[in-house]
Amino acid sequence: MATIGFITHVRAARRNVAWMVAAYIFAFEMVGAVAGILFIGVFDPLNTLLANPLGYFLRYGIPMALIAGGVFWWLYRKHMEMVAKALAVSPATRINERRFVTIAEEQCTAQGIRRPRFGVIEVPQLNALAVGDGPDRGMIAVTRGLLDHLDDEELAAVLAHEAAHIRLGDTKVLAANHALMRTAVGIQVNNPLRLEDWRMLALPLVFPPFLAIFLASGFITMVSMKIAREARRGINLSRDYEADAAAVRATHFPDALISALHKVGGRSGFENSGKCEDILFDGRNAGDGGCHIDVCERIEALHRIAGGMIDLNRVRRDTRADAVPARAPTGFGRRGLTAENALARRATGLDIPAPPPAPKPKKPPLLTQKELNKMMFSDFKAYKAYMRAWADWSEYRESDKRDWFGLRPEMRVPVAACFAFMLVFHWPADGDFRTMAYKLSPQAWADVGAKVNGNGGRFCSSPSYPDAKCPS
Repeated sequence: MATIGFITHVRAARRNVAWMVAAYIFAFEMVGAVAGILFIGVFDPLNTLLANPLGYFLRYGIPMALIAGGVFWWLYRKHMEMVAKALAVSPATRINERRFVTIAEEQCTAQGIRRPRFGVIEVPQLNALAVGDGPDRGMIAVTRGLLDHLDDEELAAVLAHEAAHIRLGDTKVLAANHALMRTAVGIQVNNPLRLEDWRMLALPLVFPPFLAIFLASGFITMVSMKIAREARRGINLSRDYEADAAAVRATHFPDALISALHKVGGRSGFENSGKCEDILFDGRNAGDGGCHIDVCERIEALHRIAGGMIDLNRVRRDTRADAVPARAPTGFGRRGLTAENALARRATGLDIPAPPPAPKPKKPPLLTQKELNKMMFSDFKAYKAYMRAWADWSEYRESDKRDWFGLRPEMRVPVAACFAFMLVFHWPADGDFRTMAYKLSPQAWADVGAKVNGNGGRFCSSPSYPDAKCPS
């Protein structure tokens, strides 16, 4: 069914969110299963993900989900604090930010936000965000540039958009989005089966099944991370349309929101904004690897579903110091000026500095276990910062140019050389390729583990005990 109005926008958005959350759950289970391969393989090798996927999910799917759920809940509840710290949000009150708080409270009251909190990010770029897990724990923050360059009607439209995110429960979805993504990344970063160093290839040379295990682990991780990233983009893409529609319903002033989008578009990025891009009013669009709808598409949708409400002759309220109420250009020689051109013209001439380039993560110094233990007990904050630095360094970034097996470009030649050596070394003299395939498969590892567990921790090969029992 074509999207022809507010109701169909809402229905399409909610269907999209349901699919994206289901994709997130699947992605997380895959990453968690890979991270547990070594541990489970020691005690129950026949029910690892690679040897027996059904057995794994029947035995370990629920415990893994419970463990992940605890980590997820902690991240979910801490989301607002993490955002405020990452973006240096300063509290805003009627005393220090009267204009902003007055307009924000009006929009929150209109949409039933009971206990809102407000904040300001001291950067010259134009952006806003809503965060929190419900109407009683919601926070709306705006940048200094947004307050300086938007008139009252435009600011009200943006704040109505952000208040709609809280009222409709979008901030809950976005907090869950953040928690699921960080949980998946955390498990992936601490996955011992990632091929990050060529020296790890010594293990497959001694025990061939580990090459298949490494590659399968990398493949599942890459698929899971791609699903997680697409889910994050999909969630945000679906929710922005609905919040725009809700803002129009609250303000009855679509041209104010359109005018604000013209001003914000291309001027929204600021330092550290990439860390919280999915909760911002505007950011990189999906075509550039971001998770936002292109501003032009949002404007086009507003014209399509609310174009009849646009009134360019309406006087725009503006209580900024020394501001003149904005009015659409009229009079002789202006009859050919379209509504869109008039709205876009108001966004010209804004002098907004470009945001600084995102800093590249630096590889932290490698500490010994003794030094790490000493840091953990003597300076826990430094220990957390050190572990966070390693997580940032190790995280799978889209700019790493990894292939579908999770291999960085410099790892592909060593892995190919290792595979070629194993093929030559294990090439069957009798032409029985099934034997060679078994030696290189994860099933061989599972069978060895089963023999060890079935014989009191002792490994026995078949020629040494024809009666299937270890010699005493």
